[in-house]
Amino acid sequence: MTFQGMLTTLFIPQLIKKYINKQLNLSFHDVKSVSVRAYGDTFAGTVAAIIGKQYGYRSVASIHTCHLTAPKTEAISIKHRLIRFFEYFLRRYTHKNIDFLAPVYSPAVDTIPIKYRKKTVLIPNSVGVRGCDTKRSYVRKSSFRLITVGRLIDGKSIFPILNAIKNCENLHLTVVGDGPNRFQVEQWIEKHNMSQRVTLIPRMQNIMLIEQLKNFDAFIAFTLFAEVPKTVIEAGLVGLPIVLNEPRQGRPVEYKDASIVWCSGTPQSFRSTLIELASDEQKSALYGQRTKDAFKRIFDPATCNEKIYHLLTNEMEKTKTAIPDIKRPRQDE
Repeated sequence: MTFQGMLTTLFIPQLIKKYINKQLNLSFHDVKSVSVRAYGDTFAGTVAAIIGKQYGYRSVASIHTCHLTAPKTEAISIKHRLIRFFEYFLRRYTHKNIDFLAPVYSPAVDTIPIKYRKKTVLIPNSVGVRGCDTKRSYVRKSSFRLITVGRLIDGKSIFPILNAIKNCENLHLTVVGDGPNRFQVEQWIEKHNMSQRVTLIPRMQNIMLIEQLKNFDAFIAFTLFAEVPKTVIEAGLVGLPIVLNEPRQGRPVEYKDASIVWCSGTPQSFRSTLIELASDEQKSALYGQRTKDAFKRIFDPATCNEKIYHLLTNEMEKTKTAIPDIKRPRQDE
């Protein structure tokens, strides 16, 4: 979107309505129930709210990010500062005017002002994994194969993981992702002669990634964001043991019944955790199966789609969960 387009959206919403009326043919006279769903609560959410109000359609905005927890170490350019500034106004408009807000994970609820919580419903990501893509065997091969997936940025640094496996010859790490820190990662690999034990894959189609996950022994990630990443969900549904650092904001409720292996996030904590996990195939299998079962109950596509259906057909009460205030459990629970 151009700078002028952003100003138009933010300060002259009437022009958006005029544009919609002129450019879009939103006539559904023969349809009993029409709804507008936006993926995001910034620009998409604003447009959905305007369309909903203009035509009397039920509108809902899914929320897929927790913008309040951007790591302090993250480099923010002037361009991105401007984008965040505009997103603030877009988000404020959406929250006020949209019919429903549907965060896909519990930490994102914190981004919604208290006064709009009554129209907020937690509807988890709809994630499905085919039976043929689930892990069947936990028998070790020559090395313990780890995989991590995500953008190579400061807030999701893989250096704690790299330093954890540096002196463990039986650990191999595959990194799927690209980003501004890729050059630094490549330099580290070269400096420590780790090219045989660290594999970098800049990008991979999601369907191929899910097909390949079962060939690994564990999924590992480090993040400073408050989130429940889709890649973690997919790895859990495949049946991989999952190793994560303790989130500063507290563990999301989505992880409550899963057997996530938690560590402090230092290289030493990752190393000791991985050595223990790699030495016990039965424990790996148990953790993987428990997490898969827990994630199936939460992220099952049929259940998630049913919740959205009820929400958009004026049956909001049927979407309520047992945790209406989305209170995350204490870390010692």
